Amino acid sequence: MDQTNKTFWDAAAAGDLAKVSAMFVSGADVNIKNGDGRTALMRSAKRGHEGVVRFLLDSGANVNDRDVNQKTAIMGAAKKGHLAIVKMLVEAGSDVNAQDLKGRTALMRASFLGQTDVVKYLIAKGADVNTQDEMGRSALMEACLAFRVDVIKELMGAKADVNAQDTNGCTALMRASYSGYLDLVQYLLQQGADKEILDNEGNKAIHYVREHSFADLKPYLK
Repeated sequence: MDQTNKTFWDAAAAGDLAKVSAMFVSGADVNIKNGDGRTALMRSAKRGHEGVVRFLLDSGANVNDRDVNQKTAIMGAAKKGHLAIVKMLVEAGSDVNAQDLKGRTALMRASFLGQTDVVKYLIAKGADVNTQDEMGRSALMEACLAFRVDVIKELMGAKADVNAQDTNGCTALMRASYSGYLDLVQYLLQQGADKEILDNEGNKAIHYVREHSFADLKPYLK
């Protein structure tokens, strides 16, 4: 990467729109990548620099470019909850169902971190709520593990599969049971979670309950 492109890339990461514009006029490649394959758009989107993102998109940045881990700009923006930027990226043609090297999507990232507004928007724009990563984990499983109740309700409203199993046979209910989330366990059961499902080792949700919460959860899972 030559000095013009490096200054351009660093300025985008820092949110310095004036310098980004000046370096672009000086011949910087809008799609230049650093050693990890990250573009200026990826970095500025993740850091929430709306003005820079708008400039880069208007200047021809590839919205679906990928880094060495197959991550795209929308994944970082969704993870950090930058809704305005997520909208810009989608309007510019970003693939809301793109998966990285581990099979994770923007929706999974936003769900795990409780970015409810981003989750709502991605679902409205066609994000598949039942996509599973290489470990078989879905957005619902991620949200349950992190106890993101608002996100969980959005996912369930979009017909997330409450009984999906990961590669170990673990379900969202099992994750909630392990974490001792009584209200969540009750909610998932109300939404049709099957407490009789067995994981790969023959365990049911009740077997995931730890000692400190067993008395509270046992009546619902036995």
